[in-house]
Amino acid sequence: MNKSFLKISAVLFVLLFQLTGCFNYDDDRRPLYYFYDEPVVVSQIGTYPFVRNESYSFYVPGLAGKTTLKEGNILWTSFVVDLDDKDYPSVLSTFGYTARRFIYEVVDSAKLIIPTDTEEFESYLSDDYSESIELSVLYKYVIDSLWFFGFKHKEISNQVRYSYELILNPEIEKNSNYPTLYIRSKKVDAPAGCNARDNLQRNIFAFDVKEFVNYYKESVSSTGQIRFNLKYKIGVDLEGKDIYRDFTSNPIPWNFDGKKSK
Repeated sequence: MNKSFLKISAVLFVLLFQLTGCFNYDDDRRPLYYFYDEPVVVSQIGTYPFVRNESYSFYVPGLAGKTTLKEGNILWTSFVVDLDDKDYPSVLSTFGYTARRFIYEVVDSAKLIIPTDTEEFESYLSDDYSESIELSVLYKYVIDSLWFFGFKHKEISNQVRYSYELILNPEIEKNSNYPTLYIRSKKVDAPAGCNARDNLQRNIFAFDVKEFVNYYKESVSSTGQIRFNLKYKIGVDLEGKDIYRDFTSNPIPWNFDGKKSK
């Protein structure tokens, strides 16, 4: 097994047959693919559970009987797909891939906030989402209108859970031709422990940005690729004012048609 596959960032995963980890066998059988740091959405639960990532649906027999899961739940997973796996339910009308060794954590999520005016926007910047974020990354996945973020905080503990909010500035900021979105965080009660985490121990959180897509097409451009800026709070200055850090990749291009931005 090539260990380099196990170090590939989730940001780089694109398609099942391109950049997932692969365990090589002899010439008599097809390879086995290993997915890790892979977001999926539960599409069917019950006798024949299914999940889907950005490109494929997977039958997950290991989720049968998981009454705590519901359709629409977002999961952060690792699993294995063996292309020679013949144990696929014959009652299902179409063939799919079977996911084995399925390990998951449920991902918290929220909807993007679109304030009606600057006054409302500024009120959000003074709410109780006041914790500092040490690092923020956006994963290049496309599942419906979901964005997946990884966050690091100075305090790393299995007893600390964070919630996050993503807020649109309704005004185009100086030195920018695109909308700017602000990320803020707060600690929440955590009876079930910490957030879902990736292999680098970053908190995983998802935002549903469907309304932002509509807003962009109506207010910015109805054609072409969506572009936006991201900022996240990293602390406060000596006067107690919030300090935000820009993503180094601003402005960020994004497609919501299932194709990757370049």
